[in-house]
Amino acid sequence: MKIKSLTNIFWLLKNQKQIKNWRKRNFTPPSPEFIKHKIIENNNLDNSAWIETGTYYGETTKILSNISKKTVSIEADKDLFELAKKKLSNFKNVELIFGKSEDILSDAIEKVLDYKNICIYLDAHLCHDHIKNIKTFGDEENATPIKKELYFIEKYIKKFEGVNILIDDIRLFNNSFQNYPKKNYLVNWCKENNFEWEIEQDIFICKKIKIRT
Repeated sequence: MKIKSLTNIFWLLKNQKQIKNWRKRNFTPPSPEFIKHKIIENNNLDNSAWIETGTYYGETTKILSNISKKTVSIEADKDLFELAKKKLSNFKNVELIFGKSEDILSDAIEKVLDYKNICIYLDAHLCHDHIKNIKTFGDEENATPIKKELYFIEKYIKKFEGVNILIDDIRLFNNSFQNYPKKNYLVNWCKENNFEWEIEQDIFICKKIKIRT
């Protein structure tokens, strides 16, 4: 118990700056990265492979690598892909793919069909890094590939026993931000494909409902 308490204290101290900045925003979304990473860890399935769309700088990819048997991550920006490739070169269970997720997500899933469970983190969307002057994925008229991503995922659901899907930045799914669909689009997709859903912080979480026999 003491070890766990000390670990929690260290975890809070390590992320104190992010917590302070989040407090200044009255804890409004998006939440700090360490919060998102904890949510990802809590929604991992045993002996699973992870698919990630939107590698970005590879920080989330590292988390996925630590909790999974295999991680396949897709990045559409060439500069970010090369940067992540160097940064993650020592992570032997990570495979990076260059391309747009709406074009190659099926290829990524095909690489992990040998696993009983799959977890998918969807975070490919228009993103501006004003500090490093980098823009990832699409344009103002085509800001998210979510509909096409879910279309391809739907084709593979039955091939896995367990399926967890985490969709980041749910705050944007209000039909007022570029071409994002409404949240109800995700809710209806879950219902049609036998998934239960919940929202934690800024992440929409879908979990395949297991059929009892």
